[in-house]
Amino acid sequence: MVWIGTLLEIDRRRPNEGHMNTGKSSKSIWSLPNMADGDRFDAEHCGRIAPRIERMIAGSYHAIVLSDESKKKIVDLGTSSIVYASLHKSHFDYIAVCLKFFLEGLPYPRTIAGTNLLTGIIGRLVKHLTKIDMMKWGAVPMERTSSISRNLFDICSRMEVFLRSDKPILAFPEMEIISDGEIKSIKTGRAYSGKIRKFASSLFRPAINVSKEGKKVYILPIAVSYDFVAEDSYFGWLAKADKLRRSENGLTSFGGKLYYVFLELHFFHKMYLLGRGNIYIDTGQPIPVEPKASKKELALRAQEGAARCYRVTMPALVCYAISKGASQRGELDSSLEKYIRLLNEKGANFHPPLALNQSTDEALEELAQRKVISYRNGISVRKLEIINYYTNTIAHHFEGNGYTWPISKTYVSTDVRPNY
Repeated sequence: MVWIGTLLEIDRRRPNEGHMNTGKSSKSIWSLPNMADGDRFDAEHCGRIAPRIERMIAGSYHAIVLSDESKKKIVDLGTSSIVYASLHKSHFDYIAVCLKFFLEGLPYPRTIAGTNLLTGIIGRLVKHLTKIDMMKWGAVPMERTSSISRNLFDICSRMEVFLRSDKPILAFPEMEIISDGEIKSIKTGRAYSGKIRKFASSLFRPAINVSKEGKKVYILPIAVSYDFVAEDSYFGWLAKADKLRRSENGLTSFGGKLYYVFLELHFFHKMYLLGRGNIYIDTGQPIPVEPKASKKELALRAQEGAARCYRVTMPALVCYAISKGASQRGELDSSLEKYIRLLNEKGANFHPPLALNQSTDEALEELAQRKVISYRNGISVRKLEIINYYTNTIAHHFEGNGYTWPISKTYVSTDVRPNY
């Protein structure tokens, strides 16, 4: 549900140094006319509705699991000036992290959230269907797709104010570059394929700037994973709607937008009934921010840390084995034993709660109930896109060293930089 939109690769400018050329005025790009509205977090509101949201989530998931080790990493930092840099898989990510941190008494984040789910008719309907006032839960609205970085300057300014005030920030900085002829824009958010997108680096500049003032600031990589993502059956449709929205044909594009809105609203109407199993929140190693740190290196380290701590669930591992050709139970068991050895050798985050055979049985039964596979005389795939989705969520644990991405492919080209 949450994005850190328009994280372009730009250089930091102080308020008295930079002005954006808008053709109308030379107003400082760092002016904060809406700063009073930047933080609408209401602790009383959260305390009032948290038990109700917890009960609603319980209709879909057994529990939100935050290990004692992950909790200790946060507590031991001794500060609330933290950027939680998280991978993004589901609309539940924001709800789960904020709810769990609130209930556990951990430093509660202000979340950089996409305006597509906060404003207009969609925002009002989402508020009605989910029973959550996202703004009072600490959401800070941000345009999700943009070729201009004005919103980026505003959001970076707000992030600095939050960190100076010991208010943590939750961000989901995965991004992609969209090309429309010569025009390039940036879209942030999850990949419907399940793959991990590159982290954009400008999110980390505010942390560096605040550290220059002598304040202790940390980047904490986070991974939210699921036994089953609530909206997994929607991803194929959402990808199709997204493709239609980008069409050069105006009528097709408009139809794609309507289709996308319908899918999102349909999901929010049913979201508390679609998930299964547990939600897991895991943290990587905290990264202290040095005043002379490079935002590119911080982004890369945060991405690697989040990928490394991403939990391998048994359903995802079963999907991975099926995608590699296991079609009989004997083949599946042999493949799982091999993959588990590899995961253990790499020190991956894999902790099945039950014995291997029992965990495999439960994963197969649930996949069959969700009509992803047919499990009678062997294993036959019914929804390949969902098998591939869960495969992609954990593939980085098996490929190469599993956690390193080339810097040259991680950041945005200079073609999308604004003119100042």
